[in-house]
Amino acid sequence: MSDTFEGINALRQRTNNLRDRLQKRKEQGRALLAAASSIPEDAGDVPELPPVEAEADSVASVAPAPAVQPLVESLEPTMEYMLIRWLCDPNLLPVKALTLQERLKKTSEDEVDLSLDTVKQTLRKFALQNLLSLSEEEEVLVVTTDLPKLCALRDSRSNSSVAEGAGVASKRPADTADDVSAKHARLGQDELDIDSLLQSSSVLETESQKVGQEINDLLMSKTTKELSLMEKFKSHGGTRLKEFCTHGTKVECRKQRGEQFACDKLHFRRIIKAHTDESLGDCSFLNTCFRSETCKFVHYEVDYSRDGVAGSGRRDSIHDDGTVKAVTGNEIVHKLYPEQWVNCDIRTLDFTVLGKFSVVMADPPWDIHMELPYGTMSDDEMLKMDVATLQDEGYIFLWVTGRAMELGRSCLDKWGYKRCDELIWVKTNQLQRLIRTGRTGHWLNHSKEHCLIGYKGTPGRTYNFNKGLDCDVLVAEVRATSHKPDEVYGLIERLAPGSRKCELFGRQHNVQRNWVTLGNQLDGVRLVDPEMVARFKKAYPDGNCMKSSQEQRN
Repeated sequence: MSDTFEGINALRQRTNNLRDRLQKRKEQGRALLAAASSIPEDAGDVPELPPVEAEADSVASVAPAPAVQPLVESLEPTMEYMLIRWLCDPNLLPVKALTLQERLKKTSEDEVDLSLDTVKQTLRKFALQNLLSLSEEEEVLVVTTDLPKLCALRDSRSNSSVAEGAGVASKRPADTADDVSAKHARLGQDELDIDSLLQSSSVLETESQKVGQEINDLLMSKTTKELSLMEKFKSHGGTRLKEFCTHGTKVECRKQRGEQFACDKLHFRRIIKAHTDESLGDCSFLNTCFRSETCKFVHYEVDYSRDGVAGSGRRDSIHDDGTVKAVTGNEIVHKLYPEQWVNCDIRTLDFTVLGKFSVVMADPPWDIHMELPYGTMSDDEMLKMDVATLQDEGYIFLWVTGRAMELGRSCLDKWGYKRCDELIWVKTNQLQRLIRTGRTGHWLNHSKEHCLIGYKGTPGRTYNFNKGLDCDVLVAEVRATSHKPDEVYGLIERLAPGSRKCELFGRQHNVQRNWVTLGNQLDGVRLVDPEMVARFKKAYPDGNCMKSSQEQRN
């Protein structure tokens, strides 16, 4: 395949070179045709020229030339050719008519009585043909020349018998303007034929394009597995997600749209209290502000009111069609249970009573050397946790931050996992803008958080995992401290549908259907799975799993 592409690139390079050469030939031909059409049919007998004032717009001269009188004599064709050839040299300019007369006299082999008026008259003729510009303030002076036209005229003369040698007389008449036009018409037709031939695709290019199109169609077409997964996770009854309007509030949306009503997207409403100072602008922390009741900055809340009914407070109708059945293929592989949790000390909990899980997610209280609203665990305590008991095979999602990133990798190795990927949560504020004043970070404000992903055993042997459905970036709003985005639960459910999952160091807002949540900030114990209930009662007859290991032994 690489040889084919190299051949195509080489062919394209040659084609571009030929096309550039053809373009140059076209430009030279057009210039030659224009110059030939402006030359009198009898170059030796120059007719009487009209006054310069009548052609003032077409003559590009520094100063208007006076009206030209009828010519007494004209230059010989050979002399005129030599004059044109000298004027094609830009280094010669500016040049006086007297200087040109002297050079013509020295060059001429025959003793020719060449007058200065004849040279001036010839220069004026060239000026009327827009070949050059003259200045006649004190004496006739050639200021500038139209080099492409002069060169084209010189080349046309050189092809005739007039220019067969310096000072050699012509033995045949020069081509007329009609002859030159006919020649260039034929030349232009040939160039068009060659250009069309170059632009047409070769057999190699056609075959390469055909193969490339087939490969592209094959890559873009969805496989049967992809179509099956799309159908499995398709939202029945239409999507229930709504985007946020970029204008923010409904007032600003109506203003920007120039309409009476705002758009159908979600909007925010400014919270203005008695102590609010609107001139201070928006609060940096918005809905995560710890002093929202006394903060003088502007805060926001989602505006659920219907447009046109101010202050109605009626929320948009978002219906739920009941429980969601998590399946793999066409059969339920594991019986699903509602939310289950255990309020416990994870450091001493006997994980064997919980059974095995396909996915484990943990948001440990890392000791990051900052003041936090919850207790932390030392590095040794994290490494000694018996997380490996929870899985024989499957995935682990481990949230890390700051200095805990390297420690988290060490924990994965100690627990028997291999790191395979990493999830990044990009944090936004209530207005869906990137957070720039985060509360974490020693040197820079952290606007993102990392989640290490590891695997154990051979994923897919017991559970059906779906790879390649989601990307490794989540963009979600920041809420309470250590409150991770809810989108991660949907990502994990799509990765391992219909299987048991466990979350470590969770709180009450983390409990999810088909998940077992463990932590010391939960509301007691709630277990529904009969097998797990039996094992838990056997290990903890009094239901208290907050005891230390020493108390349990006693």
